[in-house]
Amino acid sequence: MTVAMLAFLMGGVFTTVSAMETNQTAKSEIVAGDDWDKILNEYEKYVDQYIKTYKKAMNGDMSAMSEYVKLAEKAQKLADKLEKAEDEMTAAQLKRLAKINEKMQKALLDN
Repeated sequence: MTVAMLAFLMGGVFTTVSAMETNQTAKSEIVAGDDWDKILNEYEKYVDQYIKTYKKAMNGDMSAMSEYVKLAEKAQKLADKLEKAEDEMTAAQLKRLAKINEKMQKALLDN
């Protein structure tokens, strides 16, 4: 899988997240349970792993390509989970989600 293909797959995750943030304007601090926090933890680990793999690929490490296949599968699963979060995350959870996305975008732009 090429870097371009992975960027395309990641675009789906970012589009889903952006739509959720747009729809979530003035949500109150209702506790939604630990489920979304667990998913956010999983998403943040994914982003960290993605950034490492991306940097390896940008430095010419061909082993990163095989890692992209696993990451693409994980991206799809996370996108599916995050799609369901639209009206269920608290404002704090959405803020954390935005920070994780900013981390990913910054890493991609820095290379």
